[in-house]
Amino acid sequence: MASAAQNAQSIIRFMREIWSKGDMDTADEILDPDFNFILAFAHLKDREAFKKLVGINRQIFENLTYHVDDDEGDVVADETKGAGFWRMTSKHVGTWRNVPPSNNEVSIKGITFFKFSPDGKMIEARVQNDVMGLMRQINGIKALYDF
Repeated sequence: MASAAQNAQSIIRFMREIWSKGDMDTADEILDPDFNFILAFAHLKDREAFKKLVGINRQIFENLTYHVDDDEGDVVADETKGAGFWRMTSKHVGTWRNVPPSNNEVSIKGITFFKFSPDGKMIEARVQNDVMGLMRQINGIKALYDF
C-alpha cells in the first residue's frame, strides 16, 4: 500500500506533469488502466480515454497550467484517497463545448477527489470546478444574475 506522502506526490504529478505538461508517460505510470475520470458532464472509464481528453484540452486551452501546490492550492492524502484544491490558468484558443475560440485568458478553481488502489495507482478522480465561470470567461454564457 502506498503511503499518504506517496499519494500526495501522485496528486501533484497528476496536475503538474499530466495536465500542465501533457506527459503521458506519467499517466501510464501513476494511473490504473481502468482509471475513472468523473466530471459533472462526463465520465471517462479508462486511462486511454482520459489521455485523449488531456490532449484535446491542451490544444483548446493554450499554456494550460494547473496550480495545486502553491499559495492558492492544497493537497491532502491518506493511504487510500486524497484531494487537491487547484487553480487552472490558460488561454482559450479552440472550440470547447460548442463555444468558438475567444482568445481570452481564463482562470478557474476546483477540487479533485482521488481514490488509490492498494499498489498506489490512481483508480478514480472526481472533479468539481467552476465550469459556469469558465463558460462566462470564454463568452459561452452571460451572467445569470446582474447584482
